[in-house]
Amino acid sequence: MLETACWTGGVLLIVLYFGARAYGEMERRQAVASFTQARSVAEAENGGSSDAGRIELAPSSTDTEPSSPNRGPDQTHGPDQTQWSASRIRAYTAVTAEGAPLPEALLRIRRVELEVPVYADTNERNLNRGAGLIAGTAAPDSDGNVAIAAHRDGYFRALERVVVGDVLELESLSQQRRYRVTELAIVEPTDMSPLDATDAPAITLVTCYPFYFAGAAPQRYIVRALAID
Repeated sequence: MLETACWTGGVLLIVLYFGARAYGEMERRQAVASFTQARSVAEAENGGSSDAGRIELAPSSTDTEPSSPNRGPDQTHGPDQTQWSASRIRAYTAVTAEGAPLPEALLRIRRVELEVPVYADTNERNLNRGAGLIAGTAAPDSDGNVAIAAHRDGYFRALERVVVGDVLELESLSQQRRYRVTELAIVEPTDMSPLDATDAPAITLVTCYPFYFAGAAPQRYIVRALAID
């Protein structure tokens, strides 16, 4: 009887796990589509220009100054619509009418077939459907160190296949920028130096390590990339 109960419980846990993963993947796809729609609306209304490494939407007369490179820990990454142009507000509200949160950005690493929405924080639901911005680090459209976290047994498992020289793309509503991977590192969870401000625009990807460790992983895997332009 006990053996049957254990087997039943195990099967239920497996079903719940894969059900959550499937639902998260559905939400990831929807978020990517919603963000792409919002970006298209903003770009069409503002007009766009591009160069070798960065595409930036022309600001409207109601836009404010760019975000500071690194924001303090008391500031959040959530969208502050009071600092957006009218077109960006229309783009945002067009895809969030039903309450679905719009990602702050999209992260792509094409060589390893990774494309994930990046949300304003690292709550569990966000990490199940994509990645999240680490509080206190730079905003996606700034020139600071943008730190992004996701699960090692989720979308950031792809990081084990990333190599130095790979190109990352980070697309916000206002710009698209490319970065090249310059460093891979394994650090202790207490080492916060990868989140420090940088002189050059950078992305720092963070996930748990080892990738296939059973239980709470004891270390962190870091991917650092610097802006190509």
